[in-house]
Amino acid sequence: MKGRWWPRVAGGFAAYVGFEVLLTLLEADPDPVRLALLVATCTAILGLVVDALNGGEPSWQVDVERPSVRDSGDPRLVRYVGLIEAHQSSRTPDHTLRDRLAVLTDQVLRQRHGISRADAGADVVLGPELTDLLTGPPRRLSNAQIDRYLTIIEEL
Repeated sequence: MKGRWWPRVAGGFAAYVGFEVLLTLLEADPDPVRLALLVATCTAILGLVVDALNGGEPSWQVDVERPSVRDSGDPRLVRYVGLIEAHQSSRTPDHTLRDRLAVLTDQVLRQRHGISRADAGADVVLGPELTDLLTGPPRRLSNAQIDRYLTIIEEL
């Protein structure tokens, strides 16, 4: 850092002396303080520009802090993550996530209770919150809401 500034200081001093001599020869009667401030400012700005342009090549290497789910090798997990990402990034709420939760609910109801969502007692087992999600219009769900509905389905 020290070696980089000495040439700039020497160049600024040389520029000041040069301008002082030139303006005196032209009989412009230069103000030494203002000329010194102008040369110092120009030298500093030029130094900053040179430093900014001399930064070397940009690095395009990205350090991944956590491994991607897509690299896990589990195709079902990759599909589910893609489904949730598509749901959260879509412009309008789509029915795909709701339908997948409905299929999961049907599987749990069949395995644990021997009924399906179409049966008469299914609404009582599902509860009003899950029934509203599965029968209502599609809506955008946050991560917390998705987690909440999955917890309800697991506890059936």
